[in-house]
Amino acid sequence: MGGFFGTVSKASCVTDLFYGTDYNSHLGTKRGGLATYDAEEGMFARSIHNLE
Repeated sequence: MGGFFGTVSKASCVTDLFYGTDYNSHLGTKRGGLATYDAEEGMFARSIHNLE
């Protein structure tokens, strides 16, 4: 079982994104990842992990 979780906010929402993705990892997801955009630096930060 897998899922997709996302959040959009003008304020920092990294914690919400982390806990939403962590919840999906307990549903049997084999891989998980996070991507965030830092408007001040104008770049994406991403991380993908194998959960097996």
